[in-house]
Formats: sequence, C-alpha cells, structure tokens
Amino acid sequence: MVAEWNIENTRIVTELFVKQVRAGNRPNTHLTSNAYDEVGREFKLITGLEYINDQLKNKWDKLRGEYSIFKKLKLKETGAGWDIERNTVKQDAEWWKKAKIDIPGCYKFRKHGLRNEENLRIMFEDITSDGSDHWNPTSGIPPTSTALISSAINLEQIEDVDLLEDTQETPSPVTPKVNKRLGKIICDTNKKPKTAQVMQEQITVIGDICKESHSTFQSFFKHDDTTSVASVMKEAIPCGAIEGSDEHFIATELFIKREQREIFLSMSAETRLGWLKRKFSVKYGN
Repeated sequence: MVAEWNIENTRIVTELFVKQVRAGNRPNTHLTSNAYDEVGREFKLITGLEYINDQLKNKWDKLRGEYSIFKKLKLKETGAGWDIERNTVKQDAEWWKKAKIDIPGCYKFRKHGLRNEENLRIMFEDITSDGSDHWNPTSGIPPTSTALISSAINLEQIEDVDLLEDTQETPSPVTPKVNKRLGKIICDTNKKPKTAQVMQEQITVIGDICKESHSTFQSFFKHDDTTSVASVMKEAIPCGAIEGSDEHFIATELFIKREQREIFLSMSAETRLGWLKRKFSVKYGN
C-alpha cells in the first residue's frame, strides 16, 4: 500500500524512531533492520496502517533531508526576524526568493517551520554532517587539538631517511672514537630538508596550535557561562515559570538544546512565559 504521511502519522513515526534511537538501535546513519521491524509493528498497532521497512527507511531519509534544510535556514536567519508562533523566519517575499536559491527546499517552511523538530534533533543531530575537523560556532563544541595538529603537519616535507644509516668520519690520531651524526641538514637548495630540520619546524607549528587551541577553549567556556542550562533556567523563574509548573517542566526539556536557550534569551521578559506555554501545548496537547 502507498504510505500515507499526514501530520499525525508523521508525529507518531518520529516518536517511534526516537524510541529506537534511545534504545541504541541506530549504529550509523540508519536504524537496524530489527528496529525498523519494531517501528512498523508499533505503528500498525497505533494507526492500523501496515508499512514495510523500505517505506519506513524512505520516510527516515526524507525527514533527515528536511531537518538538514531547516538547520541551514536557521543559520541564514541571523539578523532576520523569527516568528515564534509559526517557528520560522519572518521575512518578506524578496528575502524568501533569495533563500530558496541559496537553500534548495527551504521554501516549504515559509508558512510554518519544521514539525516534530525536537524528535528529529534526537534522530539526526550527530549524523547530518561531519564537522569533526571544522568548528562551526553554532555546534557548541570547539575542535580538538589533535584534529588541528593533524591538518597542520605536512608529511610530504619529511624525506624518508634511515636514521640508523650513520655517517662516519675518519678516525682522528688524537681520539679513536667514531663520531656519528643523525638528521644531517643539507644546504643544497635543490634538495628537500632532512628530518631533523623539518621536525623542528613542525614542533614549532604544533606549539603555536596548542596555544591557539587553549585560548579558543577559554574563550568558548567563558562565553558559554551566560547561556548554560543552569543560568537560563534561572531566567525562566522570574517570568513566571515557577518550579513544578508546566512551563518550568517544558523549559527543562527545551533548554537542553542551545538554540532554544538563545531564542528564549532573545525575547523580552513579557513574552517568555507565553512562549513556554505554547511550547508545552504543542508537545503535550494541553
């Protein structure tokens, strides 16, 4: 049968996908075959619709694509307005005309943002892109020093030499000792520098990178203090989200995600409580 993915069915399947991800059944970019079997079984119990694994995999891939597009749209939103009610960018037709060229597929979010965003974040957040060697400030994680050092060392500069192959000098009549030298530097400009010289240069580069990396981490964590979960939760209480309330509960879920904390902090104190109420209503239907 043809898969019917209306708003409600999509919400249900994302919740089932999340259940499998949290159970550790997504070893790479997709769920395991048994996990898809379980999703299909539970989906049938809830909706009465029976879908095969290929249909569920196709839906997974489509959702991953939409999530990736919406993330790019959020990054492009910098400096633009944000419609909290519709969870999307608040801009004129000209802005969207350019955006749909820069980000193919984003125009579908002009009237309403990505649905089930929190579920999709859990499903795809660490597999939508590979930024292990590049630091995007929005990722919240600085690059490792190891990655920086690996990219800095040019191994092609190091000529293969046998360090055990020594150069012997003619024995001196004063001392019979044989002098040996390792890592001899060649001054001929037509030849590559030997190991000792190149390694000294690379060690200097590594030292500079370590200093920069340490500075980056200090700067990052200093900045992160103002938007940490604990500090933003403290900001939620004065606006009316007292402990034990629905608003305080939804805040504890939302503020796990950095971008949600930043959205909350960007709002005026008068609108924050209403925003939390709507977030709770959207997720739990109360």
